Amino acid sequence: RLREGARAPARKDINEDFPLRGFVACGDCGKPLTACWSKSQTGKKHPYYMCYAKECSSYRKSIARDKIEGEFEVILKSLQPADNLFALAKAMFKDAWNQRLAQAKHAAATIKRDISAIDRQVDQLLERIVGAENPMVISAYETKLAKLEKEKLIKAEKLENAGKPRHAFDEMFELSLRFLSSPWNLWASGQMHLRRIVLRLAFAKRITYTRNEGFSNPTLSSPFNALGGIHMGKSEMAHPTG
Repeated sequence: RLREGARAPARKDINEDFPLRGFVACGDCGKPLTACWSKSQTGKKHPYYMCYAKECSSYRKSIARDKIEGEFEVILKSLQPADNLFALAKAMFKDAWNQRLAQAKHAAATIKRDISAIDRQVDQLLERIVGAENPMVISAYETKLAKLEKEKLIKAEKLENAGKPRHAFDEMFELSLRFLSSPWNLWASGQMHLRRIVLRLAFAKRITYTRNEGFSNPTLSSPFNALGGIHMGKSEMAHPTG
């Protein structure tokens, strides 16, 4: 009956209804789980995740959305670095920030040298134009001069942005800290773009889910691995059954 009633809604809405679709992999075959709404005989719709790989032993065997997403939320809630590690996090961000500033300053210095070189070429061309008598030669010089002026304009625009961060360190650190302190808070907002950020930044790769067992231990992304003391003990990661 489930197979007869299974019907995937328009792709426009499916990802919002099933935020883990394509991110969680089947524990039996490793392929990404898909999802759909199933209509029962009473006409009521029920949301399910399932593996759609025909060669898999779990092919089209449904997993209730509330079950798999509920267990995923338990994982997210456990991703909270210990308080004493925030100082380390800030130092790491500050160091990375200073490195980026140094790189930006170096890039700005390089652009300035390029502009100075262009100015010298322009001066040389102007001198040649003044001393030239052949119209074709003068035209060639003018064409090259216009090309150099255009190149200089592009360099000048790049220089305006080089070495100038779009946001202050404190602002950027606050955004990063907000994510590191609790990915769950971003996920709980219900906003799809924030949920995608959580999936992309919190985990290094797809996490696997096995029917009747639950999630395997996820591979965390480097920020969480670097912070070490994550509140995620074995008791919090126990696989629910049933």
